[in-house]
Formats: sequence, structure tokens, C-alpha cells
Amino acid sequence: MASSITSNGVSHAAEALPILDEVDQEIRSDSEDRAYWWEAMSGSLATLLQTNQYSDEAQRHYIRWFYKWVPPALGPRPINGKPYYGSWLTHDQSPFEFSINWKEKSGKQIVRFTFEPCTKQAGTATDPINQLGSKEFMNTISKDVPGLDLTRFNQFLEATNVPSDRVDDAIAKYPPIFPRYRVVVAFDLEHSGELTVKSYFLPLWRAVQSGIPTKTIISDAVRACNGPDGLSYDGSVDAIMSYLSTFEGREDAPLPALLSNDCVADTPGMRLKVYILAEADSLTKLKDMYTLGGRLKGANIAASLEGIRELWYHLFGLSSSDLSANDKVCVDKMRCIFVYEMRSTHGSEPELDVKLHIPMWELGKSDGEISELMASWFESHGHPDLAARYKSDLNRAFPRHAITENKGVGTHTWMSITKTPKTGLYMTMYLSPKLPEVYY
Repeated sequence: MASSITSNGVSHAAEALPILDEVDQEIRSDSEDRAYWWEAMSGSLATLLQTNQYSDEAQRHYIRWFYKWVPPALGPRPINGKPYYGSWLTHDQSPFEFSINWKEKSGKQIVRFTFEPCTKQAGTATDPINQLGSKEFMNTISKDVPGLDLTRFNQFLEATNVPSDRVDDAIAKYPPIFPRYRVVVAFDLEHSGELTVKSYFLPLWRAVQSGIPTKTIISDAVRACNGPDGLSYDGSVDAIMSYLSTFEGREDAPLPALLSNDCVADTPGMRLKVYILAEADSLTKLKDMYTLGGRLKGANIAASLEGIRELWYHLFGLSSSDLSANDKVCVDKMRCIFVYEMRSTHGSEPELDVKLHIPMWELGKSDGEISELMASWFESHGHPDLAARYKSDLNRAFPRHAITENKGVGTHTWMSITKTPKTGLYMTMYLSPKLPEVYY
């Protein structure tokens, strides 16, 4: 077992990654850019697959697939410590994000990753805001992902696109503190070897350029997916828009941030997702946003709120015997993301499930402290094996990170949670792989 040195000067034992070594022997990188991205990402991917107990066959398949398609789609390597094109995908401006999906009623975790496809034209006069990279990438991989369907992808891409002759106007008006990506894509790596592909569209560029509110761009795009057979998303969209209208003119108004779809063939009940960024620094405020001011009810909503309350108390050290706990401000003005997953129906009632994303860098805790919190959570929910290895798995997968030291700018970016009576708790830990030779 070899010894290596992390970027924070800590020596650790490098665990063997035989499948990655095997693939490394097969490949011959054709450019410095591709070699950089492969070196930066492959070890983390291989480690996450191995520690989450994917079969050798599945590991081999995914690592080969990753090398073939992903490094070329990440564009040129950083130059003089700065990204060639900064997409600001994560809070530390990493262009890539891994995640681990945990289900209370499953013994297996799913490894996932998300990034903004990029080309050498991104940031240049040819494509100043990288509107071409995602479409080129998705068209390219379509021949190598069974079941991939780009109908909704192309529809949402057009709905959020900035006309080429108005891009300069959008750049001049765009808020400097906001994310700059246009489209990101995500992949769930199922243990079966099947890829699940999703896409996420930022409407803000189009809103800034056109003057059309983001909520209107999103609602129009979703309603355009209504089917000819009477199936529609109208009930769900109406509930969201009705609630947002109650914040008209307020500084704390929630911000509709993303529109998302699964890249599969359109079927009755197909899900679409709307992401809304909103203040949620207490459980009471969170509940109001989660239920759209009481517009959402039912067993799934009640179960999910129960799971969120349990995690919220766990993260912030609140006691269930404290009658004021729900109203306590945990992190002042903290903004969470609420994901409204909708399905088309024949009725006028909303058909929505909701997921909460908590910004982990806001908690003021190190990765070590967050890891210990998560370990105790997994232990108490019947996953002692994951609890025992969670922190060491992160150390292995991200050896450049100071897992025990950093506070607020660490590996954990977001943590999402939902719950249903059928599936139990469903949680995803999002993880930022800090890049070598980049000044954050």
C-alpha cells in the first residue's frame, strides 16, 4: 500500500484502486486538457464507486464511460490558477460536483455527478456565456446512453436561451454575485450499470436580457409540456405561482432558480422539477415555503416534513422537548432550495412532491464535524456500516481536502432530504472536488 501526501501536508495510506489502474493502462490521453481533468476527477470517482460497493463490472463500465465523454466536455484546463471558464456550479466555484444518494430502506448508495459541459468557445466572442456546450455534449453522448431522449431538453434549452444578438446586453446587466452557468447535466450511476440523465436550466440569463421574470419563463416552459390528452401541469404550476404572488414587492421574495427534467421519453405522469431559492432560517419559515403556504397537503408532504424536522433538529442540536425550537433562527437569513417535483394529471389539484436542499457551508462546521453528524444519523437509521466508514470514505475520495480543518468552504456543498411513507427517508450529500492548481 503506497503512501502519498495531501495538499494540506498530511500523509495518508493510498488505498488500492485496481479497476482505475486497469483503465489507466488502457488509455492514451490525446491532450493536456483531457489529462488534467482525468487526473483531477478519476480518483474521486473510482473511490466513490469502490467504497459504495459497486461490482467490478459496474466500476469498470462507469470509469471507462467517464473517460470517454466527461473530460473532453469540461473544456480547457485552468490557466495560471484560474478556471478557463468559471461556471460557478458550486459555492466555491468548482465546475464539477459529486454526490452520494442514500435511501433509508436500501443497503446501497448511488454515486452521482453533475457538471456544466463546456467547449473551447465558452467565454469567447463565439459563445460568451456557454450556450453551446450542453447541447453539443448531449447530442454527442446520445448514441452511448440507451433511452436518452432530448425532447424536453431541447424544449427547455430554447425556453431559457438568450438570442445571440442580445448576449452582450445580458452580460452587461447580469448580477456579478449570481451563478453564471446556463445548463448543467447530472448522471445517476445505478448499480445495474444504467445511467440516469437529468438536465437543469438557469432562466436568469434570459430574464435579465428580456425583462421577463424568471417565474414566468419557468411557468410558461412547464405549461408548454401539457399533453393533448388533457394531462397537464397546470394545477401544480398554479399552486406555486399563487404562493409566489404573495411575496410581490418584498425583498425576501423567493427566487425561482432552476427548471429541470429527466432526459427520458415523455410518458403520462412524467416529472418536471422547479427549484426555488428562499429564506429558511427557522423550521416554521421552512414549513411555510415547503407547503406553499398550506397549499400542499397529504401523506407524502406530512411524512417529508417529519423527516426534515428530524434532520433539522439533528444538524442544529435542537431538542424535541423545546417548545420554541421550531421558531429558533438557526443561521440568520440562510437560504435553502426547495425542489417542487410535479407530474401531469387530469385534475386541477397540484400533484407535487417536495425536497429540501440545505447549504452546508452556511452551518459553520468543518467536514469532520459534518461527517460525524452524518455518521450518527446513519447509525440511528439502521446503516451502521455507512456510519462507520463515511468520514474515512471522504478522506479517501478527496485527499486534497483538509477534512478536519475547513469550516464553511469544505467538501460538503448541499444536503437534500425528502421522505415518503413508501420509500422512507431519501437523502443526497453533494460534494465539491476542489481542483489542483486552482486558487479558490
